[in-house]
Amino acid sequence: MNQEQFGQFWEQLRTPLTAKWEKVTTEDLDEIQGDLVKFDSVLQKRYGELHKEEVTTWANRRYSHWTGNYVGYRDAEEFLGLRKEAV
Repeated sequence: MNQEQFGQFWEQLRTPLTAKWEKVTTEDLDEIQGDLVKFDSVLQKRYGELHKEEVTTWANRRYSHWTGNYVGYRDAEEFLGLRKEAV
């Protein structure tokens, strides 16, 4: 996800981000304000390099789900297959 996409998606990401990743504070959200560079900085500060990548992957997948574009994720076919069965 690039800066423009992140900025557009930011409001939809705020609530699930804090629900899933508890170390991210309200102050962090106010600091980030849709800025991808600040998002990376906050993740680095709260989770370190190893978990930063995990949070970034989670955010990218949330964005892909939001846009309906699952291409590029190894588990996309499995996810979509499970989703089709549930419908």
